[in-house]
Amino acid sequence: AEWLGVSSSLVAFCKRSRAPATDVLAFKEKLVRLMSLLNGVIGMDVAFAATPEDRDGSTSSSRAFEMEIIDTEGLDEESLITFDQCSHKVELIYQWIQELIVEADCDQVFSVSPPILSRVFQELATGMVHFHDALKISTTPFPYPYAQTCDIALLLHSVVTPFVMCRWVESPWWAFVLSFTQVFVLWCLNYISLELQNPFGSDANDLDTVAMQVEMNNQLVLLLMPETKRVPLVPKSAISRRLLPNADGQWCSGAPNAGSR
Repeated sequence: AEWLGVSSSLVAFCKRSRAPATDVLAFKEKLVRLMSLLNGVIGMDVAFAATPEDRDGSTSSSRAFEMEIIDTEGLDEESLITFDQCSHKVELIYQWIQELIVEADCDQVFSVSPPILSRVFQELATGMVHFHDALKISTTPFPYPYAQTCDIALLLHSVVTPFVMCRWVESPWWAFVLSFTQVFVLWCLNYISLELQNPFGSDANDLDTVAMQVEMNNQLVLLLMPETKRVPLVPKSAISRRLLPNADGQWCSGAPNAGSR
């Protein structure tokens, strides 16, 4: 949410820009590409950071190109080489975006005061904090002694339960049903906790980072469309009327305001 909020705010700040239209468009195009790349790298970094073959984080970040990224070929070759060789790709793109904003501010691309623009950097920093929090969840394993203790306790329970049930009930079928039910439920809870331990990854029950990336790209591309630059107009006839609920409970223009008479 922070990345889209930052992108939307920066595009809105260009509304009354004094810079040439080509510079404003170039800024928007760079911003959309870098935000899409940043979101894709974060998605893969969080999803595969805990795998044994990606202890240094380089493999998962490189897999970002397996996701839908907005026109990475539009970036210059030197930047792509730097990105490929860097072992901290998220931080690299984050720095690129900050420098892009500073350069745009120096070129008078924005039409807002510096205190308002500073909110963008705060939102970017908040997004990075959330990224590192998610990375901790993905990379921090469940305590090994606790996990092994739970597994051993479940195994002992599975072995002992049938003998106990045979002493409590006389029917072999009831002993089987009660034993199976207890063992089955406890093992199900154990495997559910394993799935909930890390919601990031490529399993069926994990978060769908690919779909989230596609949705993010659609929202970023929406910011570049001409329709988003036009502010909706309200006719004077509607302004001069009060808002009243209709029969369906929706608010619409009703009786004229007292000041318009």
